[in-house]
Amino acid sequence: KQWYQRRVRVKARVMKKCDIRTWSNARGEGKLFSMDLMDESGEIRCTGFTESVDKFYNMIEQDKVYFISRCSLKTANKAYSALKNDYEMTINNDTTITLCDDASSVPQVKLNYTNICDLESTANGAFVDVIGVASSISEVQSITARATGKQLMKREVKLQDKSGAAVSLTLWGTEAEKFSTASDAPIISVKAAKVSDFGGRSLSVSFSSTLQINPDNTVAHELRGWYDTVGKDISVKQMSSSQGGGGANMDTPFKTFQEIKQANVQDKPEYFANTATVVFVKKDNCMYQACPSADCNKKVIQESGSEYRCEKCDKVYPDFKYRLMLTVKLSDFTGSDWVTCFQDSAEKMLGITAAELGNLKDNDEAGFDKAMNKLNFATNTFKVRAKMDTYMDETRLKCTALSVDTVDCVSQSKRLLEEIRSLEA
Repeated sequence: KQWYQRRVRVKARVMKKCDIRTWSNARGEGKLFSMDLMDESGEIRCTGFTESVDKFYNMIEQDKVYFISRCSLKTANKAYSALKNDYEMTINNDTTITLCDDASSVPQVKLNYTNICDLESTANGAFVDVIGVASSISEVQSITARATGKQLMKREVKLQDKSGAAVSLTLWGTEAEKFSTASDAPIISVKAAKVSDFGGRSLSVSFSSTLQINPDNTVAHELRGWYDTVGKDISVKQMSSSQGGGGANMDTPFKTFQEIKQANVQDKPEYFANTATVVFVKKDNCMYQACPSADCNKKVIQESGSEYRCEKCDKVYPDFKYRLMLTVKLSDFTGSDWVTCFQDSAEKMLGITAAELGNLKDNDEAGFDKAMNKLNFATNTFKVRAKMDTYMDETRLKCTALSVDTVDCVSQSKRLLEEIRSLEA
């Protein structure tokens, strides 16, 4: 139920302006945007649909103060908002929004920061305000959502604060893509970061979160000084373990192949990182002909010279796309194991796309062999998922590469020095 508030005018600061989202269903399609507002009495979400997006979205700026009148009021959907208000506003056709020149009476956003070490006792699914130094920042990664099959962009940032702890913060979508890596160890402030207890403690920036880089406040300045003089050289407690954030993350522990074999891995997968060298490449069955649909990677069946059937999609296509399923033997100083590298990881190792390798395979056997042989004795840092797998009544350890990166000599040296210090303690 909605209540039309014709005579009500609010003067509020825009805490957060969300990206435009679109939808399409049986009733039609459209678009919407939301903004989180605050004044001296509290905070509330305001949402505009379709025509309102065209009318107001470009004129509204985050942290500016506006007069807003003639909105509707309805009960808030707590599944999509972490704001402390039981109601939310909806922009109508006759809603007016005008910039307020005198913003002095509207307070700035106030954050109640939680120490990273205290996340250990914070409930799963809770929203917290957090601030920390981004001591390491991953590259943007593309992953496929299991539920929808859609491609999602993500980036992981390790946040460290004066409490002596560090946690993994996951950014999604445009937030991950637009995040600037130009600044060295920037201060990151997040309002309403979502807590997850999967594999320790990790945080994510959700639709309800507001992220700031190098905010101009006292806490950020004190943190900057502490990190530059002391913090960057101390060992910290990792709150995010090997499975934080839905799989291996940037805090995935380094383990040797010998340690993994001695870990007695069972049904629950073990995530680990290892700097290892390729000692053998299986060229046979390293790729397959897959459905060309963007949301499907199933193997197709060739029905004729130019017809390929996908049984999952129940369609016949005039072409296919190549997908990589590369198996390599990796070796470290303790032993070796077979590891399967799928599309993204395999392309990164090869330095060419699956389509380019497929073209060589079909038309240039010598060129194909040359591209594959380049992998031999290449050393990279792998993040791996290890799990017991049963095939033909035989149970064995199955390792899959989740990501492949060039060796970061500086990070590797720091890690080894920390391991040495721990042995000396």
